[in-house]
Amino acid sequence: MLSEKLTIYEKTKVLKVKKHVVYTNRGTITADHIIFTSHYPFINIPGFYFARQHQERSYVLGIFGTKKLPGMYYSIDQGGFSFRWIGQMLLLGGGSHRTGKSRTGSEYEMLAKAADKYYPGCEIRTRWSAQDCIPHDSLPFIGKYSNFRPYWYIATGFKKWGMTSSMLSAMIIKDQICGKKNPYESLFRPQRWFFRASIKAMLVDIGESIKGLAKGSFHLPFKAEQLPAGHGGIVRIGFRRYACYKDKSGTLHKISARCPHLGCELEWNPAENSWDCPCHGSRFDYDGNLIDNPAQTRTAFVK
Repeated sequence: MLSEKLTIYEKTKVLKVKKHVVYTNRGTITADHIIFTSHYPFINIPGFYFARQHQERSYVLGIFGTKKLPGMYYSIDQGGFSFRWIGQMLLLGGGSHRTGKSRTGSEYEMLAKAADKYYPGCEIRTRWSAQDCIPHDSLPFIGKYSNFRPYWYIATGFKKWGMTSSMLSAMIIKDQICGKKNPYESLFRPQRWFFRASIKAMLVDIGESIKGLAKGSFHLPFKAEQLPAGHGGIVRIGFRRYACYKDKSGTLHKISARCPHLGCELEWNPAENSWDCPCHGSRFDYDGNLIDNPAQTRTAFVK
């Protein structure tokens, strides 16, 4: 056990970390050991986790009026579904895609059709989405953040298996801080390199980053007047590109087309009315407010 007594501070935003010092919006904290469990690591160097994993979104419907399932079921097929019973509700999940790659926004509609197919007459009462980190070799990063920061620790890349991976992370990192050998630490060691398991996904991620950065070299022949109400798109105004959303009243919400994380161009997500980064998964609402990291700041709002 690391500590018998802990003081937990909520609503405290970490702004940066330097060696043993954590800088927050409420002061600084000095610690012998620092653990990064921020879903997606926001410190780019060292570690370079932005180049070693991408983010995916998935969707869930809460359904009533079905028979209780005796267990949890998960399809291994591409485009398959998951089924889980909780309380009096069936959770039907699916529709996964790389963040920033939802061009049609039809994920919830697809799940609704599946619900009607498998459970005719059921009632959909709620829906939501989630975002997960996907490492190139499909294994979580658990352990030392970097060889250059042996007193930093990381737990990320759970690939949608958060409940089991979080428990595993707690055991591995606890043992490392306490100086104990853990039988699983070498497999999930963040400094590993499994070439055959990683190379294909790594090349895809590199390609997405190149495309996201290169889009700014060209201007689309698209004007704000052509944007339909209730839709978003990258719009050319003068000689610059903006991420614009036109609400149903016709008001144009205009923000920078660039993600403040590393500068990739944002993509419109019609399923959730958000601007998503296809490179590293940061997300913003149509006024530029930050929804998901690794970006730490909102994107620029333009009047």
